[in-house]
This record gives sequence, structure tokens and C-alpha cells, in this order.
Amino acid sequence: MRLESQVRDGVCIVRLQGRFVTGSDAALVSVRKSLQEIGVSKAVIELGAVPYIDSTGLAFIVELHNSLASRGGQLFLASANERVREVLEITRISEIVPLFADVEEAESALRGEVLC
Repeated sequence: MRLESQVRDGVCIVRLQGRFVTGSDAALVSVRKSLQEIGVSKAVIELGAVPYIDSTGLAFIVELHNSLASRGGQLFLASANERVREVLEITRISEIVPLFADVEEAESALRGEVLC
């Protein structure tokens, strides 16, 4: 698992690449801590380069959602492939953490903007 993150206008974009599986949780925990340290309460996880997600990845999403929500923030997901989307729907995580077609849509939704 490789990840990159950047903050744009108060929204942290976390780009994940590779398999989101057991063993990748240490890097992901550091993202959660970084968000708390810099005070960002809105984030988008871009899943476009994640071919597969298991319980470790699902737990990370739920933990990050809970962490942001406890500070009045929100977490959105974006760009999931069909396989990842199916896992998110079967586990009903997509009912808790909204899933968007792309990062731009998710960012706009977090900012309360209306897309035309």
C-alpha cells in the first residue's frame, strides 16, 4: 500500500495505491494522526488505484470516519472500482461513508457546493 495526501482548501485528499490489506494499517494510522495534528476535519479517500480491500481497509475507513465525526468532520470516498464498490455496499459502509464517482465530486459535496 502506498499513500499520498494533500490538503486543499481545508479538505485532505488521501490517495491510496495498491492492495488495501493486512499489513498496510501502520501507514494508514499515521494518516489519521496527521489529520488530527493539523486540525483537518474533512477528508476524501481516493480509491481509484486500489484493486482490492479487505477487513483492514474497511476498519481503517470506519476508524477514520469515527475520528473525523467526533470532531464535527466528515469522510467521503471516491473513485472506487466495481470490486471495491461491491465490498463497500455489501458491508454497508457506503451507507455510513458516502461514495462518489470522483474526487472533485466528493470535495464539492464536502464544501456544500452544487455541481452543475
